[in-house]
Amino acid sequence: MVMKLETMSKNIVNIMKELSKNEGLARLLVNETSNPFDSNLPAIDKSKLIVPSSEYARIFPYPFDPEAQVDDSAFIRVYYNNGDFDSSEIIAESQLNIDIIVAKSLWLINDGQRPLIRPYEIMGRVIDMVGKRSLNSTIRLEFEGYQHLAVNGKFDAIRLYSNYFSVET
Repeated sequence: MVMKLETMSKNIVNIMKELSKNEGLARLLVNETSNPFDSNLPAIDKSKLIVPSSEYARIFPYPFDPEAQVDDSAFIRVYYNNGDFDSSEIIAESQLNIDIIVAKSLWLINDGQRPLIRPYEIMGRVIDMVGKRSLNSTIRLEFEGYQHLAVNGKFDAIRLYSNYFSVET
């Protein structure tokens, strides 16, 4: 896939915006309780999931944060991990990563009926929203796989990676 450098930021922002539209995903990211789907929990302003200064900010466009996260939480990072240029300095290949980072204390949850694993529930919703079979007509990521990552003693992560994608702006 050939891509101009100017489209990189648009692609990331469009993916972030699309992810922020999903109510279930918002609940899994923001509600740090054993049942994040509890209807008694306050409503979440999903538009704030991508606003860095918001208390609801959980979806970020960069891989790392130099400030150590100390509170138990869940969040997503969407970014280009690496890429190759062709002879015209146009991106010939690139890898887009979506990291799902969750405090270990928040992994086991329930939906009021059965036990669930929060990062897997998040991963399923991410794939439903922006994967190649999503109902979304503007974003198609072709996920090639996932990988478990140890972040530190408090957090673990699942990384989804895609080398081919189509994002229309």
